[in-house]
Amino acid sequence: MKRLYYLLVVAFVAMATNASAQFVQSSGEQNSMSTTTANSGSDFFKKMPSSDYNRFYIGYNPTKIKWENYQSEWEEELPFKHGVTVGYLHASNLVKNVPLFLEYGANFMYSFGKDEYSEDDYYGEYTLINKANMFSVNVPVNLALRLSFNNDKVAITPYLGLNFRVNVAGNLKTEIESDGDSESWTNKLFDSSNDDEAMGDYAFKRFQVGLNLGVGLTFNSFYVGVGYVTDFSKIANNDDDDYVGKLGVTTLSLGIAF
Repeated sequence: MKRLYYLLVVAFVAMATNASAQFVQSSGEQNSMSTTTANSGSDFFKKMPSSDYNRFYIGYNPTKIKWENYQSEWEEELPFKHGVTVGYLHASNLVKNVPLFLEYGANFMYSFGKDEYSEDDYYGEYTLINKANMFSVNVPVNLALRLSFNNDKVAITPYLGLNFRVNVAGNLKTEIESDGDSESWTNKLFDSSNDDEAMGDYAFKRFQVGLNLGVGLTFNSFYVGVGYVTDFSKIANNDDDDYVGKLGVTTLSLGIAF
């Protein structure tokens, strides 16, 4: 995940550097650097459409909870590994004749995972299977720079912003298999009541805020993008210092832009 984060940052800087180089070159060709920089910059951006745009998209979400302690053990207990997303996004132009946009929208995400391992104690050998799932609603709010080329047939859009997530529901199902027999039970991840299915002190938190960054490529109306959300707030935390984790979500998305 850290490698992806650094790759996105480097890509953003590279595109910004390339745009700046074109800007400076155009200024030098027209007149002196000191008198024509503003006009050249304006001409560079004027060639790019700055009208609002929309996007419908679907995505695959490799998911991981980053635990402060005992990473492998908690991954076995709460195995969130995958996700799928369906969403909509609208972008509003912020500066006339400059392709700078405020992107906002919403998406529905289903996260899930499975892990199993074998143990051996004085009762004998058994297999423990954990299955986790969670439904969430995400509201991204991004600042985006849409760099378009070839008469707007191709556009590259790096973005940076915040993601607001509300976890609606989730379950953890545990199965134990031993000597041909099996037993299972289900816990509600977000239920703080005192019923038999409650997680109690180990319940997940419903609301998270995170950093949202990525880049997208649009070819005509076809969109493909990669992004990453790393939460600032904790999804799991109680008086036990070992039970502290934050959610990290990668998004590989395909969509239709219009």
